[in-house]
Amino acid sequence: MEINLVLALFAGLILGLSAFSSLLQQASLPGPVLALAFGVLIGPHALGLLRVEDFGVPTGTLLEQAARITLGVGLAGVAMRLPHGYWRANARWIVVIIGVGMALMLVVATGVLWGLLGVPFLLALLLGAIITPTDPVVTTPVVTGSLAEQRIPERVRHNLSAESGINDGLGYLFVMLPVLLLTKPGEAWQELLTKVLLWEVLGAGLFGAVVGYLLGKLFVVVRSRGFMEESSYLGFLVPFGLFVLGAGKLLGTDAVLAVFVAAAVFGQVIPQWEEEQEDKVDDVVNRFFLLPIFVLIGLVLPWSAWAQLGWGPPVVLLAAVLVRRLVTLWALRPLLKGVHDRPETFFLSWFGPIGVSALFYATLAERHTGHHEVFVYTTMAITASVLVHGLSTAPVSAWLARQEPQRKQYEETAA
Repeated sequence: MEINLVLALFAGLILGLSAFSSLLQQASLPGPVLALAFGVLIGPHALGLLRVEDFGVPTGTLLEQAARITLGVGLAGVAMRLPHGYWRANARWIVVIIGVGMALMLVVATGVLWGLLGVPFLLALLLGAIITPTDPVVTTPVVTGSLAEQRIPERVRHNLSAESGINDGLGYLFVMLPVLLLTKPGEAWQELLTKVLLWEVLGAGLFGAVVGYLLGKLFVVVRSRGFMEESSYLGFLVPFGLFVLGAGKLLGTDAVLAVFVAAAVFGQVIPQWEEEQEDKVDDVVNRFFLLPIFVLIGLVLPWSAWAQLGWGPPVVLLAAVLVRRLVTLWALRPLLKGVHDRPETFFLSWFGPIGVSALFYATLAERHTGHHEVFVYTTMAITASVLVHGLSTAPVSAWLARQEPQRKQYEETAA
């Protein structure tokens, strides 16, 4: 592999997106959409400048680890931008959308896939579990930036960010159920409850909370005593996420969940950052650390396998991605009336994109089960979601902004 070619292509894309970021945002062309298209363009099915095989690492391993590292950095950024006191003030949203919403989204997605895709139930359940979590990486361009601040209420941005962070880590529990049923049917439930739930999931939460608290206290001490010169937490953000990701995996826990919990606790312990500073950090992290994974996805899209499937599966997969979110949010609306009005509920029910987390769980599931069709179907769903949700960001957020008079009336009634 020619490393200079990789540097020129990947860095060139980031330079271009940085130079025209405001224009692209207004045109509803977020980074993930363009990075995915760029990967297809330079890949073997277009210009042929680069192939994923050129990296010298097995494709599944490369994608799984790249997705895991991207999630580690992305989740740290998502959790740290939530304001002080967020979790207590928004407990109802978190309990409802995570405690009930994830299970309902899994049921809806599995039902659509099993009924319309023509695959066995356990495969439909596995695919449904993979696409259930809202992706924090794809969600980030929706809720950050000047356009999002102007058009989307703060509570909507924060609630979508928090949900995408938590359900992304908890998605591991959902994915491992069908994986175990496919690979160890006789021991599946026992292993799910003991090893997966008690150690990997709950252990990850405990580990993340302790590490986040201790590092938060350390950060406060070194800042107050003048031991650290950085005025931004960018110097902490990336190594923080990667440290917890690596340490959590060494302990055998769900390290993705551990990162989010650690960053969430850390963000509540350290002093509240100014919004302008947070935006600058988010902007740097989004472009430099999160976009390359979509270029990789564009390089590996299985076009020949998709062609053999025909037009039916893309429609079914997109329907599963959209319907699982729309049905869930509106079914739970009676429990969330005091949290979001109807326009906000529609916005939240529409923006449930999938992306990096789905890629991570798909490669993990394929490694455990050997079912390559999981990767084929998941990449198709990711591509459809990135395009549909990405291209609709500007018009739907503009529609939400036009509902401001109705929102004010709702708030006055609720008060």
